[in-house]
Amino acid sequence: MKNLKFNRRNFIALLLPMGSLLFAQAGGGAGSIDTKIAGWTQTLKTSLNAGVAAFAIVGAFLIFVQYMQGNEQAQKNFVRFVIGLAIFGLVDVITHVFI
Repeated sequence: MKNLKFNRRNFIALLLPMGSLLFAQAGGGAGSIDTKIAGWTQTLKTSLNAGVAAFAIVGAFLIFVQYMQGNEQAQKNFVRFVIGLAIFGLVDVITHVFI
């Protein structure tokens, strides 16, 4: 497989059609672009909330099952789960604050 390299000119040439596509998709007015971006940010926030909730529910269930089976690694896995949930939740909070 070829090694793909992007130089600045190719990157700008790629971005220009994308910008016009977004402008045309949003309806052409400045207000409609703002509403489109607001919709995308709302979708991103909802997706992150769903991801954090799914991670918390599934992870807690798996740790619970490990504890019930008497697995010696359950305590270490619990600590890793809490750290992962804290990082994932922190990304979610930062996204909600800045977007």
